[in-house]
Amino acid sequence: MKEKSMRKTVSDLIKIAAENSPKISEDDIELVSLDDAEKEMLVEEMYQLSDEFDDESYSEEGESIETSDKIFLIGLEDHEPLDIDCRACGFESCKDFQDAEEKEKIFKGPNCVFKILDLGMSLGYAWTTSEMHKVKPDISIKGGLAAVHLGLSETRICLAMTIKTGSN
Repeated sequence: MKEKSMRKTVSDLIKIAAENSPKISEDDIELVSLDDAEKEMLVEEMYQLSDEFDDESYSEEGESIETSDKIFLIGLEDHEPLDIDCRACGFESCKDFQDAEEKEKIFKGPNCVFKILDLGMSLGYAWTTSEMHKVKPDISIKGGLAAVHLGLSETRICLAMTIKTGSN
């Protein structure tokens, strides 16, 4: 029972770290902690996508997710650009970025580069907090894709972060 309580505490600390990471502007980061039923749905989706795309890496990442202690979905919500016309997104101006046709292949785009940096900082804070507490973190791009596909996240870009305790 004590170990379960400690895992919950560490999970809470990871969530707090990700939510309170520095942001360049408004907070457009979504953080979702999956329950056991959602985890099971995600794993099943990973196996189905492996068959659908004939890509064994979905099954491999699904197995890793299945054996994890906790899963977080960290994603970038719909957002406005910063209106600084930096061109890092590939558009001449932030207005051109806003007027661009939205495209979706795996994730939705275009996205403001600074908002993607916010996502990276949230992931970094979560990762560091996990390691500080001797919990093994892992990041799954395909887990994030499967979560969006299932509707567990409605973000533009989503990554699944798993944590594991115990020996390898």
